[in-house]
Amino acid sequence: MKLKCITCSGANEFTCIDDLFALHREFPCVEFGIQVSGKKCGFDSKRFAWLQDLKEQILISGINLNLALHLNQDWVDEFCDGNIVPELQELLSWKNAQGAPMFQRVQLNFKIGRNEITPIPTELEAQMMRFPHLRFILSYNAANALLIKEIYHRHNVIFDLLFDESFGEGIAPDCRQKPVFDDIVQGYAGGLSPENVAEELQKIALLSPKALIFIDAEGKLKGYNGHFSYAKARDFVASTVHTNFDWCEC
Repeated sequence: MKLKCITCSGANEFTCIDDLFALHREFPCVEFGIQVSGKKCGFDSKRFAWLQDLKEQILISGINLNLALHLNQDWVDEFCDGNIVPELQELLSWKNAQGAPMFQRVQLNFKIGRNEITPIPTELEAQMMRFPHLRFILSYNAANALLIKEIYHRHNVIFDLLFDESFGEGIAPDCRQKPVFDDIVQGYAGGLSPENVAEELQKIALLSPKALIFIDAEGKLKGYNGHFSYAKARDFVASTVHTNFDWCEC
């Protein structure tokens, strides 16, 4: 099993931007997942202003953080329905100092039966194909499985997969999902923490020794204020890096 990256989700307007740069400098394999939706990231929101500050710091420093946008609620509904809200259009247009997209991956946190929009495979595929410079992450669960398999077997888009049975609730499953495909990057979330990540990686490795994976934690990285904690994120990344698994270059 090879690890592609370590995603620390939940950085937001309560996060010191300098902490993100410090963690990146120590561990270049870290990716920061940023949750966005109409409720949280409208043009007049503190989160959008914080993201603008983050963009300016990236351009000034010339340091390219590994960043992912995690689309939730109305934003993911609109995306799956073939629309891009103006705020998302703006965010996806941002470039780093080298002219590459500032956000390299976009995670679509839809769940059939929960969201208002039920994606149509051909339409979702066409929407993803509008952004060939981005890497999409699709959340895999029992409700979404048939749709994702249909998109995969059409061979028109390449995407990463994320397994999280608790769907963002931070609950570890009784057993980890065996990789569904053998030729794409597959991610694992749900209850991961600095204390259990080594054990959980061992479980995943037993399922598919040749898999290329990433891991994603959020709930167990929150501090006393309920927001992203640099100290906990650092412990999580350090605990992962110190395991004996091979790495694939980020």
